[in-house]
Amino acid sequence: MSPAPIINLSGYRFIHLDNLPELQLRLKSALGSYGMQGSIMLASEGINVSLAGTAHAATLTREHFDTDPRLASLWLKETVSATVPYRRLRVRVRAEIIAFDGQDSERLQAARPVAAAISPDVLKQWLDENRDMTLLDARNDYEIVSGTFPQSTHLDIKHFRTFKAAVARQIESGELDPAKPLVTYCTGGIRCEKAAPWLLEQGFSEVYQLEGGLLNYFQTCGDAHWQGDCFIFDDRVELTTQLQPTGAGLCDYCQLAVPAGTHCRCQLGRH
Repeated sequence: MSPAPIINLSGYRFIHLDNLPELQLRLKSALGSYGMQGSIMLASEGINVSLAGTAHAATLTREHFDTDPRLASLWLKETVSATVPYRRLRVRVRAEIIAFDGQDSERLQAARPVAAAISPDVLKQWLDENRDMTLLDARNDYEIVSGTFPQSTHLDIKHFRTFKAAVARQIESGELDPAKPLVTYCTGGIRCEKAAPWLLEQGFSEVYQLEGGLLNYFQTCGDAHWQGDCFIFDDRVELTTQLQPTGAGLCDYCQLAVPAGTHCRCQLGRH
């Protein structure tokens, strides 16, 4: 008999959270007792979740989040794997749940306009129509190597902290046109939700973010318009558009996904 699959949960919510050390201890104790592993980031601006465990543990985890009104009905997208792709459970308190602004992020986020979200179905329709827009891949360069929408604009960044500078350079060079509708996407949506309000401040006339990110797009639209696989930040390294692990490993030197049974191109180039 095959072992029961592991349920992977990922999601986030931008919402004011206080008493962070208390929340940290409570989540670590409860989820640890269920056998969940993975990572939770807490900040005054919200929560970012990447967890894995048995189906029963995942159900208990959802129920525990629901006991806190601030976290109730938290949208946690599910994927499955044969094993747990994390080595331990970590619940950490940080200045931001995704590095972008620095200190006092909650105040900055609250002061910004909110960009509209579009569903995967709408994005697919726009791509079907070849609509005149800029499709901005907000991910890092090593993620994009695994797969992307071919018509995307890429920022050639190695970390989301340099997103602002990269956008500013491309506006100045004319590669990004603030007058053209802009649709941003990333793996789970958190980077785009953080960046989209800032993009509006930079003078873009229309800014949209892909609701639920690529994981939601693949769940809804499969591989439509997509080329390749999808890099993720756990031991699975890559998922197919059917949300199954590709079996790839991770190069310790350059952080690129490496297909099973092969050597990374950067390692070959160094010999």
